[in-house]
Amino acid sequence: MKFNFLKLKKKGLPSLKSLKPQIFDIDLFWFVSLGLFLIIVFITSLVGFKLFYSLYTESYKDTRSTESFKNIINVDKLNGAIEKRNNFINQEISIPKDPSI
Repeated sequence: MKFNFLKLKKKGLPSLKSLKPQIFDIDLFWFVSLGLFLIIVFITSLVGFKLFYSLYTESYKDTRSTESFKNIINVDKLNGAIEKRNNFINQEISIPKDPSI
């Protein structure tokens, strides 16, 4: 005699998700971390390229004419200071007598 009424009739196998529930969504974590990594690499490459390009082309240097430097530096005053310095260096020094003699 078989007791078929005691056994539950299964419609099919249970799904894999019901066997072991996920703690967190691994797929979402993987794609978010991959996207964040790609954004960081992209931003650092842009900053690096901008720094390399500005140093390579020397665009940080301003091309100014000599006339603008003459406006910034008073050449006559600078020449006067140089002449005063040269006169001070070239003047004769009188050495005082040695008091120990």
